[in-house]
Amino acid sequence: MRFESFVAFRYLRGKRRNRVISLITLISVAGVSVGVIALIVVMSVMTGFDEELRASLIGNRAHLAVRPYDDRPIENYEAFIQQIKSIAPEVVGAAPASQIEAILRKSGGGYEYYSGTYVIGIDPEREQTVTNIEDNLTDKDNRRFGEGRLPTGKQEIVLGYRLAQKLHASVGDTVAVITPRAGRASPMGGMSGRTIYHTVVGISEAQMFDYDLVHSYVNLETMSDLTGQAGVDLIQCKLTDSNLADLVAQRLEVALGVDTTTWYEGEQDFLTAIQQEKLAMFIILTFIILVAAFNIMSTLIMVVMEKRQDIGILRTLGVSSGGILRIFVLEGLLIGVAGTLIGVVTGTLLAYKLTPVAESIASVFGINLFNSEFYRFDHIPVAIVPSDIFWITISAVLLTFLSTLYPAWSASRLDPIEALRYE
Repeated sequence: MRFESFVAFRYLRGKRRNRVISLITLISVAGVSVGVIALIVVMSVMTGFDEELRASLIGNRAHLAVRPYDDRPIENYEAFIQQIKSIAPEVVGAAPASQIEAILRKSGGGYEYYSGTYVIGIDPEREQTVTNIEDNLTDKDNRRFGEGRLPTGKQEIVLGYRLAQKLHASVGDTVAVITPRAGRASPMGGMSGRTIYHTVVGISEAQMFDYDLVHSYVNLETMSDLTGQAGVDLIQCKLTDSNLADLVAQRLEVALGVDTTTWYEGEQDFLTAIQQEKLAMFIILTFIILVAAFNIMSTLIMVVMEKRQDIGILRTLGVSSGGILRIFVLEGLLIGVAGTLIGVVTGTLLAYKLTPVAESIASVFGINLFNSEFYRFDHIPVAIVPSDIFWITISAVLLTFLSTLYPAWSASRLDPIEALRYE
């Protein structure tokens, strides 16, 4: 193989009188590099988005929610939590919770603002063991909501960030919670709504649009006043590993006869869509490498046409048709491997520095690339996965190899007599 490699390297350099082939070779290398760079950057960004979304879901939702099948309130939730932990040692945190639909009203400046909400009753101390609710109370970017805290006292409430914006509410304001479940019988035989005033003690920014727009939080004592009943609706659980949620859920359903909801069930379609989009982008961007592979094929065809005399001489010297085939396959692979290596190194470095590069480009055009007022994050999420880079590398080299087969096969079938007839 040393002879074939030597000849392949010499052919790549080209002759001084014909630098066109060398230029086309460099363009082919650049084409493979650009395709590999695009694949690595796009795959890393899409993986980063996926991981950011999963982290947000896991941080704002319990890994597992457990409730009775008949939806009856859990009155002795302490004993119920102990039962769960005895059956599932993977549970490292558990907190009771309840939920009710309500309408919020905020008065101010001669106006009244209304919004629907899901009021969630929590145990402030235990809730911190299953979600990131306390971390969400920080007042980011000086939005002037005031210093926030969890609703430890009676008739205290924490509002989602966008919900607070909609109500024009800040920490220290008073909002009315209107719910029919705690109302009194009306003259018409129905239930009239009951209004209970709450003090806003915190603003929660979960960085998830639906959470920030419709969620509000009170403690369990306040929730009992709103619902008019004792007990809680469900137990939220945090596991040693969020990926064990489905396994633990099945075990609890069998042992306790309960209904369970895992952290990803409500977002399964969305997470699946992201994975499908990642696969689709991989296939689409692979066409860039495919175009580069065609460039390699055209380059080799030109080399074969230029080297007809050399091929004829090699054949007369005893080089087999298989040896000629290997020479041109190696030449094409050298182009593809060089382009792939350059692309892998450059693409990986670019992915690591993608946010400052994108910000520099945005500043040139005067664009606010990631306005944290509208987006969940103020940077481009990037996650470089070795397995993604491995498959990108394999795909690039494989396409390069396939592009060499026809030119190499045509060179190996060249008749040495015809090649040297007019020389």
